[in-house]
Amino acid sequence: MIQQVNNYSVREVIEHQTDIEYLKVYYQEHGNFPVFKQVLIETRTDCNNHCPFCPHAFNNKPLGIMDWECYTTIIDQLCEIQYNGRVALMLSNEPLLETRLERMIEYAKDKSQRFFLDITTNGRLLTVSMVDKLFKLGLDNININDYRGDRDIYPEKWSSYLEPIFGAYGNNPKVSFKRRRLDEKLPNYAGNIPQEFNPDDFGFCNYPFRKLTIAYNGNILLCCDDFMYDTNFGNVMEDKLIDCWNHPDLNKARFSLLENSRIGLCKRCNDYQDYNVF
Repeated sequence: MIQQVNNYSVREVIEHQTDIEYLKVYYQEHGNFPVFKQVLIETRTDCNNHCPFCPHAFNNKPLGIMDWECYTTIIDQLCEIQYNGRVALMLSNEPLLETRLERMIEYAKDKSQRFFLDITTNGRLLTVSMVDKLFKLGLDNININDYRGDRDIYPEKWSSYLEPIFGAYGNNPKVSFKRRRLDEKLPNYAGNIPQEFNPDDFGFCNYPFRKLTIAYNGNILLCCDDFMYDTNFGNVMEDKLIDCWNHPDLNKARFSLLENSRIGLCKRCNDYQDYNVF
């Protein structure tokens, strides 16, 4: 049995310390933290599913759609810094509602083949021919979550609209299929899903160290858990992405996390996943 320390296993505590020491040394040597490894772009805010565990179920989030100029500015700036990591064309929304998705993929891949373009979808609007076309245009990966309320009765079942896609792509590593439940419990999205928890049980989190999160209006958020835009570290239409990433107020939150403490939005959050990735 793995010993537990608060909500962490001993192994996770060791991995935390590995991340923390690396990040501290990196900042001492460079005067800034490492550049982000993922970029999350909220091209629009809505979803066509109604999962009871999702922050959409607990918050009235008005529809917002990213201006095309904002999107191209993001891609252009990523090219300027020779970024070569993941670019997720979604945040907490359904990316297949984006009518410009094909155009967005084409624009990004025309600018740089170094981007790893990625979407996560509930698959309700997906077809085999659409998957074929998205990959042809340059998309690199699709994550499909099949949410069902009858998983206990049919644990292996796919929803009818996903059966042909699984038949066509079930062995292809560019498409991941996950059987999900409707009674799941997510982390609380920085307080946007009502949950009781002890803030003292949660310290380090590496999301603000590796994810650049961009809202539909171009604002730079603390991380993907900032569902209702409580933070802002600049805007892509006015500031350089790298300057936003190195914003003093964002670093203030990071320095606190490096001390296994949480302030501001982080104090309301019980997310602590993904360790030892630097």
